[in-house]
Amino acid sequence: GWRPGSGRERELTTPEGIALPIVLASRGARAGALIMDMVIIGVVQTVTTIALILLGFGSFAALVDGSGEAALGSLEFLVVIWFIAMFLFRNAYFLFFELGPRGATPGKRMAGIRVAARDGGRLTVEMVVARNLLRDIELFLPLVFISAASGEGDSGAAGLAALAWFLIFALFPFWNRDRLRAGDIVAGSWVVERPARRLEAVMAVQTAPRDDSRPHAA
Repeated sequence: GWRPGSGRERELTTPEGIALPIVLASRGARAGALIMDMVIIGVVQTVTTIALILLGFGSFAALVDGSGEAALGSLEFLVVIWFIAMFLFRNAYFLFFELGPRGATPGKRMAGIRVAARDGGRLTVEMVVARNLLRDIELFLPLVFISAASGEGDSGAAGLAALAWFLIFALFPFWNRDRLRAGDIVAGSWVVERPARRLEAVMAVQTAPRDDSRPHAA
């Protein structure tokens, strides 16, 4: 949680010129949110994989029995569906939730944080796409290279370079005062603690249009 004087206090100015106090999410909250999201994605991917395997048993049995090209086509179709599903779960998951009105994935909601635009406006599709595509470059690609190097028993220059790549981007939030990932810098976003309900109510009142046609009290 936030403590006064923690250095995470900032002021966000909306396009209407309204200055709102915000608190940047801590690094621990961001890491915890990502771990929770990856657990959720992993569970959904596992359930989907098991379901597709069960569906594929019938086609595999037909192929073994010599039922021909129809069974082989069904297996190939299930493999394609699996690849598409794995890609969507890892990428569309973040896009879907962060583009929603709460600007937060389930993991971020559990951690009490959300994504916000640094210019005070609404998050755009381009911002969310940029910050999430950069996550693949920051974290997932070097992890794939490290895993491949380990699997081949190669702990040489390629493995060390992939590890250095991973550490540089993983530690990036420690090297700037706003705790920004490289993806946040490119997208123009930051991650903040979700405002309390009373602050959200104030924001709604402040941004609501005035009706000057009402009679003023004497």
